[in-house]
This record gives sequence, structure tokens and C-alpha cells, in this order.
Amino acid sequence: MIEIRNNIFLIPGANASRFPYCACLYLQGKDLRLLIDAGMGKTNLAPCLEKGIDLIILSHCHLDHRLTLTRLPDRQVWCHEKETVYLENHEHFVKGIGFLRGGMEVKKVFEGYTIPEIPIQKKLVDGQRIDLGGLSLEVLHTPGHTPGHLAFFVPEEKLLFAADIDLSAFGPFYGHDFAEMDDFIRSIRMLKNIPAEMVVTGHAGPFEDQLAERFTAYEAVIYEREQRILDLLALPRPLSFFLEKNLVYPVYREPVLLMKWFEQVHLEKQLNRLTEIGKIREQEGLYFL
Repeated sequence: MIEIRNNIFLIPGANASRFPYCACLYLQGKDLRLLIDAGMGKTNLAPCLEKGIDLIILSHCHLDHRLTLTRLPDRQVWCHEKETVYLENHEHFVKGIGFLRGGMEVKKVFEGYTIPEIPIQKKLVDGQRIDLGGLSLEVLHTPGHTPGHLAFFVPEEKLLFAADIDLSAFGPFYGHDFAEMDDFIRSIRMLKNIPAEMVVTGHAGPFEDQLAERFTAYEAVIYEREQRILDLLALPRPLSFFLEKNLVYPVYREPVLLMKWFEQVHLEKQLNRLTEIGKIREQEGLYFL
């Protein structure tokens, strides 16, 4: 637990905050003690339990942001209204991330991990303000990564928690069926204009310098991926051709099956977007400039 601003603490995730863990944020208001996300792991959760947790808000439904929630029974859990169905209904979650379409069994892919259904006590909306007592939290709906993905701004400290708009070198992740690239782009640009002096994310940072430039570079990864596709279209190509080029993941780590599926969904979405903006066309399964 690291105090990064007055009464605001960064909770690093196990495994250097990489999947299946994430970094979380703890805010100690005079009236309410709030934990944003719960994927830090058992050991890193301990300091939060010592201080006390009155309320948990999930930025979104992904496993790495709720993995440790099973150790926090009887706490209220809030999320965005569009994320509720994926947290409360396991079948909707599996369908939304695309595992049913990909023919993958969640129990095998995430062997050893439990993905419980989580009852949501309150559904948040964009622009909502939560008073913690001396600290306040502005709710920012930032869809794209998931339909109900949330970011949060603490105006008193000019601190932005951007969750999985994580400003990492990998760039935006939209490898699930319910992810939307255009929404993601709009969300990145919206957060870029927030008057923050520090940005904390679920997997990288915190960042205090060149914040606008970091958001710009993060968005640019999308267009770099597009250019790699365009560079390979001197001849008409099927999707299978691109799947062999590791355009998104330079190396497939375990579980390889999952990484290859994420690669495929990224490419599907990238090709669809290029088609929609008129840079390529698709005919009988082949893509043309």
C-alpha cells in the first residue's frame, strides 16, 4: 500500500500487476473508505482490510479486476449500469468476452481460478459524484475496453484512475467480442482532457509527466496496428493470413490458446474498422486495399 496523495493509496497487484492481477486504488475519506477494483491478490489486500473497507467499486467485469473479491464478503459492490449483467450472470460474461464463439471452456482457460457471480447493489452512471468526506469521486463512463468500463477522477487531488485505459506500451486491449474500438478511441480522448496531474491505471504507472502525450501515444498503437495490416495488403488476403503474422502479440505466452484467440478478435475488429472507414474492402472472405 503506497500513499500517492493525501489519504489515497495505490495497492499494487501481485505479479507486478499483470494478469490475472491488477493495481487497485484505496481512498480513505472521513465518512467512507472506498476500494476501487479487487484484483490485487490476498497478500496485497491485507493492508486494506486493516484500514477497513466500506464499499467496493469495480471499474469493469474482467477477472483480473475482481479476482480477490471472494475475500471480501458482505461488502457492497457497485459498477456501471452497463457492466452489471456481466458481473451478475456468468453466461452473459462468457458470451460477452467471446469464449462461446471461440469454443473455449472458461474452467480450462482459467484453471484454478474462480469467477463468481457478483450481486451489484448500485448501478453507477456517467457524471455521478460520490462524497467520501474530504474526498470526492467523479464517475467517468469510458466504454471500449468493456461496455461499462469506468474511470474515476478525484478533483481535490487532481488524480485520475484510468483502470484499463492503462497507458501501457502494449496499447488498447479490445480482444473481446463486447469491446468497441471507436468507443475506446473516444474514451482515450476524453480522459486526455481531464485536468489530472497524476494518472493511475490497473497495470502501469502511476504517471505524473507528459500525460497528454502518453494518451496520444496509447491511442496511436491502434493506428500502428492498422498500418501493419495495410502494409500486408499488396495482394488480397484472408483473415488466416494475418493470424500467422503476430501483429498484436509478438510472442504467445501461456495459455497460448487464449492468446491466439485474443489476436484473432483484435484483428477482426481492426479489419472491420478499416472496412468501415473505407481503407479496405472485404469480398468472399478476402480483404483488399
